[in-house]
Amino acid sequence: MASNPVKIVVGTGNRHKFDEIRAILAELKHIELVPLSAYPGVPPIEENEKTFEGNSKKKALELARFLRLAGNVSYANQSTAADDDDETDFEALSAKRHREVSSRRKAVKLTSSGRMEAVPPPDYDVLVMADDSGLEVDALNGAPGVTSARYAGRHGDDSANNRLLLENLKGVPTEKRRARFVCTIALAWPDGVLISTRGTVEGRIINELKGKGGFGYDPLFFYPPLGKTFGEIEAETKNKLSHRHNALTNFKVELQKLLKA
Repeated sequence: MASNPVKIVVGTGNRHKFDEIRAILAELKHIELVPLSAYPGVPPIEENEKTFEGNSKKKALELARFLRLAGNVSYANQSTAADDDDETDFEALSAKRHREVSSRRKAVKLTSSGRMEAVPPPDYDVLVMADDSGLEVDALNGAPGVTSARYAGRHGDDSANNRLLLENLKGVPTEKRRARFVCTIALAWPDGVLISTRGTVEGRIINELKGKGGFGYDPLFFYPPLGKTFGEIEAETKNKLSHRHNALTNFKVELQKLLKA
């Protein structure tokens, strides 16, 4: 295990998520979680993958590459614009700059499945964790899925998203409103993804909002074991049973293995 705290940047601008992640990982004293807001000017990463896993891996990797490059003096003295084009393709530029400044041979290891994976440097120079999470409703063929945060069009509009969900489930009986929250978490350094975990929690969607706690679809997500919605459950309780908790529980195990390597 590392003797000094290992800094891990949490790749989200959502304060609710950061606080929840920090609370769940609080027992790991050998790591220091740093909010993405500590790095102004970080460009948004387009979440255009078809799965939660794809999005979390992409965000973690692209952010790790950007933060390493932004910390490199030669990179920092260069403009991120290409030919004064305001529509710079960040991902292509990031990959290009990454190749330019990372001329050393990458250390690799062979996994049990025979796949080559990057091995982190001893100092873990840039580690970024990113998550993607959302709601899957069986009656809607898994929607809203990866579009959960922008289901109604505008990103992060919880009220509009909840209204649209209720509208799309109008007339659907209780027994067919089965749903689950899904969370995937990836940890990456600039040369590759190191960890990827997944967690879920099962429930169903009710007909009206209940509770003012949580965020997103929490007031509509009924959790049968407690007979309450996630919006009615205290944060401390929710943090012990949520999809993010389940994903982070697996993440903690894998992170401890990595830091002991």
